[in-house]
Amino acid sequence: MNNFKFLINNDDLGVSIVENIFINHYMPNAQGDFVKVYLLGLKYCRNSDLSSISNNIIAKTLNILESDVKKAWEYWQNQGIISFEKEKEDNYIIKYYHISSLMLKGKTLPNNEDEPDTSVLQDMYKAVEFIYGRPLSQKELSTISSWLDDLLFIPEMILLLVEYCFDLGKRDINYLNRVALNWYDKKLTSYDEVMHYLSDYKVKREQYYKIMNYLGFNRSPTKAEINIMDKWLTDYNMSLEMIFEACKQTLAIDKPNFKYIDKILTEWNNKKYSKIEDIEDKKTISRKQSKEIKSSLGGYDYDLLEKKLEEKMWSENNE
Repeated sequence: MNNFKFLINNDDLGVSIVENIFINHYMPNAQGDFVKVYLLGLKYCRNSDLSSISNNIIAKTLNILESDVKKAWEYWQNQGIISFEKEKEDNYIIKYYHISSLMLKGKTLPNNEDEPDTSVLQDMYKAVEFIYGRPLSQKELSTISSWLDDLLFIPEMILLLVEYCFDLGKRDINYLNRVALNWYDKKLTSYDEVMHYLSDYKVKREQYYKIMNYLGFNRSPTKAEINIMDKWLTDYNMSLEMIFEACKQTLAIDKPNFKYIDKILTEWNNKKYSKIEDIEDKKTISRKQSKEIKSSLGGYDYDLLEKKLEEKMWSENNE
């Protein structure tokens, strides 16, 4: 059997073949940095002699952020022409598809209709300015533009984001940007996904404040407290009634302690307690067992007998 290998001593003299269908239909709508990442990856994909390359090295080679390299992979994966899977820490499997073959199997070409047209964007900016009640500053304009270009938000999501933050009384663009990045990290990509997320978050938010109010805290919960409450509500699936029951045991303390409540609820979760009746049943069983033990000892209260014996010995010693 013959094995064939093409040898080249200088990488600069090699050739990377780019499909015309990519140049004509995919490249025009993509960000420049995303195109650079795709082409560099294509070179490594088509040249097996080249060693593996990390996202960090790609970022340094192209003089862009490593986070933008990951955004590029996600963008091309959404376009359906590569697959991008995390194998383990900082190791990814990136597969390039032969685009023309995909077309033969029925994949449709991207078109400009997928991008919001100029009039839609103008209407979005006008709506945001109406909410602010003034023209947008340059910083606000550039930040919103980054949501469109970098986070790939659609105009409907941006309007929803602005309305949501204003309903919370938050107008600063830095706060809005943190919310946008949070949505991006949670991989929210459509208006419906954001609405579903906000609906779930609203329910949780109400639960957070009910717990805080029950403990007498007249403030917003910290991130650490939210994480603990999420564990109670989501991981343990505890009802507010069960959580309030655990909170009752800390009300006598000057400063109610979340860690103490967490310890109680963790114990209840380990014992599979899911409702108040489970706790009451346990108390009833404990009292019944106590009575049975006393009965087995002939009905004597040995604590009382020991106390009386000590009193007698003390009295005799003092006579």
